[in-house]
Amino acid sequence: MKYLILLFALFSITQTWARSDSLADGMRPKKYKKRDKPILNVALVYYGSFWDERDMQRIAPLLKERYEAATKGVIKLNIAHTAALPYKHQIDSYPEYTQDGITDKSRLQRLWYYDNIGGKIINEVYEEFEKSEVGKHYGELDALLVVSGAQYDALGFASGRVAITEQPREIAWGLPDTGRTEIVTDENLVDELVHELGHTMFLGHTSTQCMRPELSLQERRECCEHSPNGQDVMSYCRDRRKVDANFFYGFEKCNMTMIQELIVPAMLKGKNWNVSGRLNCL
Repeated sequence: MKYLILLFALFSITQTWARSDSLADGMRPKKYKKRDKPILNVALVYYGSFWDERDMQRIAPLLKERYEAATKGVIKLNIAHTAALPYKHQIDSYPEYTQDGITDKSRLQRLWYYDNIGGKIINEVYEEFEKSEVGKHYGELDALLVVSGAQYDALGFASGRVAITEQPREIAWGLPDTGRTEIVTDENLVDELVHELGHTMFLGHTSTQCMRPELSLQERRECCEHSPNGQDVMSYCRDRRKVDANFFYGFEKCNMTMIQELIVPAMLKGKNWNVSGRLNCL
């Protein structure tokens, strides 16, 4: 009997993995959910206390507009849900935590996450969203986009179909003057979210040849100037300082080819998220 139960459990796990097509199955669903039109369904969530759901609702139209322009209208973006979730770990529970010269409790809260959770914040938010009232909609979603007050060691990153970026950003807080808190413009925040959305569609960075550590700053600049995809939103060559109310980056020819020929067919037919035949966009 125990042997039969074990076989049934293994069969159930195998079947779940085989049909995994939504965030309800985990952060890395194997397939896209089959659909009639190339519409990407996402939730936009703030994690922390600096912003609230009204801020998510404010930036949602800009994100939708710029993502759809970035994909040249090939993929539409449906921001199905917005939410704001409180931190799982509250600084009041860690009275011994300090940073020299910093007394602002909300800032200490953000830095506590850097020192104690780091990149695992993305797993924490996924789990907290799942437990929330809107978490019941995970089965409908292709991606979870997170704007986080909790700090970690990056501007943004993605794990599977969950992506995260910071607002605000704490800069050089370990220096004697304690650094500064930087409030990112909506336009720059959306630029990073579109970049991370690219990763949730299994697109990689472009122009990576220009970021080799052995290159000098001048060599990197020259490489970026001659890179066919240096101005792609997925490129580290792009100058984020140029992003404003009138200018933003989109997907260039190489990534657009993959979006049109690989990603959209996978979405429509419910095929693997990890699309084969990816191009190396130099």
